[in-house]
Amino acid sequence: MVKPALKYSILCGVFLIGLFFISINFGSNPLLDSRHFWFDLGVYFLFIFFAGKEHKDFRNGGFLHFWQGITIGFIVFIPAVLLFEGTLYLTLNVDSDLMEAYREGARALLKQNEEFYMEELGEAALKERYDAISDMTPAQLIQMTFRNKLFSAFLITPVVAIILRKKPK
Repeated sequence: MVKPALKYSILCGVFLIGLFFISINFGSNPLLDSRHFWFDLGVYFLFIFFAGKEHKDFRNGGFLHFWQGITIGFIVFIPAVLLFEGTLYLTLNVDSDLMEAYREGARALLKQNEEFYMEELGEAALKERYDAISDMTPAQLIQMTFRNKLFSAFLITPVVAIILRKKPK
C-alpha cells in the first residue's frame, strides 16, 4: 500500500510545485488566488485516485476498503504537501520579492473589500488586518499555506475513498 502511494505522492508534490511556478510566471499570485484551492482539490483527487486504483487493481485483488483509501490518501498528500512547503520555504528565502508581492496582493484584496470589513468588523479590526499583513513573516505564510493545502486534501480524500471502495462479498 505504501510503495505506490509514495510514488504518487512525489509526483503530486512535483505537480503542485510546477503549478506554483507556472502561476507565478503567468502573473498570478498562487498564495492569494482562490482558484488554486480548486486546482489543489483536482490535483489531490487525481493522484489519490490513481494511487488507490493501483493498489486496488494490482496489489489487493480488486478490493479496497474505505480505511485503505483514507490511508492511501494520507500517504499521498502529506509528503506531497511537505515537499511543496519545503520548496516554498526555499523560494521565499531566495526570492524576497515573493513575500512582498504577497503582502501587496493581500493589501489590495483587503482594500477591494474595505467597505464590507468596515461595516461588519469596524475600523479597528480593519487596521488590525492591515497590520497583520505588514507584520507577516515567511514562516507564518508557510504555516498558513500548509494548513490550507492540508485542509483541501482532507476534504477530497474521503470522496476518493468512497469512489474506489469495494468490499469482498
